[in-house]
Amino acid sequence: MDSNKKVSVLIPCRNEVKNIEACIRNVFGFEKPEGDFEVMIVDGMSDDGTRDILLKLQEQYPTLVILDNPERTVPHAMNLGITQAKGEYIVRTDVRCLHPKNYLKDLIKLSEETGADNVGGVLIPLGNTYVQQCVAAAYRSRITMGGALRDRGDFAGETDAVYGGCFRRSRLIEVGMYDESMVRNQDDELSFRLRKSGGKIIQSGRIKIQYFPRNKFRQLFKQFMQYGYWKVAIMKKHPAQLSLRHFVPAVLVAGFALLGVTAVLNKFVLGAFFLYAGGYVSLILLESLRLTFFEKMKLLPGVMLAIVSIHFGFGAGFITALISNAVRIKPKVVESLSR
Repeated sequence: MDSNKKVSVLIPCRNEVKNIEACIRNVFGFEKPEGDFEVMIVDGMSDDGTRDILLKLQEQYPTLVILDNPERTVPHAMNLGITQAKGEYIVRTDVRCLHPKNYLKDLIKLSEETGADNVGGVLIPLGNTYVQQCVAAAYRSRITMGGALRDRGDFAGETDAVYGGCFRRSRLIEVGMYDESMVRNQDDELSFRLRKSGGKIIQSGRIKIQYFPRNKFRQLFKQFMQYGYWKVAIMKKHPAQLSLRHFVPAVLVAGFALLGVTAVLNKFVLGAFFLYAGGYVSLILLESLRLTFFEKMKLLPGVMLAIVSIHFGFGAGFITALISNAVRIKPKVVESLSR
């Protein structure tokens, strides 16, 4: 009997006890593409009860494949899944996202119509808690995310990278799959190699995925600190991917640090520090007012904190990478965690 499938849905996972059940039920609710699909969750040795829930769900969904990922990082998870997948197409999904029922059908159709190496939809950030609602509102700002095309829900067309992605398995193997040294930003790095080898990446605004962001501001800061740290690794490997927007948060953080330290030593610099800080806070306040004025003003302080957490997290991570590369020290907080 032919065991091949049209699509293999791969889900990297680690310690997602609050989100895993909704994720699995959502994925098994997909409309079947011609040729059917399989679901493979690659668990990074979860120790918070996630595995227990997965085993119970496997009783309800016997075809659910659970793979161990002892390395605990996303690129290892994806490569493990790709090597064992039976699908012609590989579709990556995230535990914190809810996808439309026709997700697989729409991705396959878009891939076949465009001939792109990778296709995807747009993330629609949502929130159940106050913090999630604030972060979701902050994500909608170009000031927050630097204006990247994939962060614009209104953009459709060729871009540099997309959420998750839908690839032909043979193409992933051809380009060497995911770079397992990239704890974060592995999607960006893979996308660059695909484009460098002549491929293209297409985003469709018609395919919308609900995304539930981090539920604590310190988690958000840590997430973007890792993004900033690993962005340097990508730029070292692929200098052509350099963009001015990647440096802006680092310059912002460096400015605060430099003026803050100098102000302690020289009182005349104190005025410059307050002017610098005041200008930044005013910009964030105005943008946060724009994001919340017609919705919920109670989100205003949280949105401001979310934007600051993203800027300072990314900037601090970027600077940490530059310093760690110079002194050849690898900080565990940004080197070893992936979820």
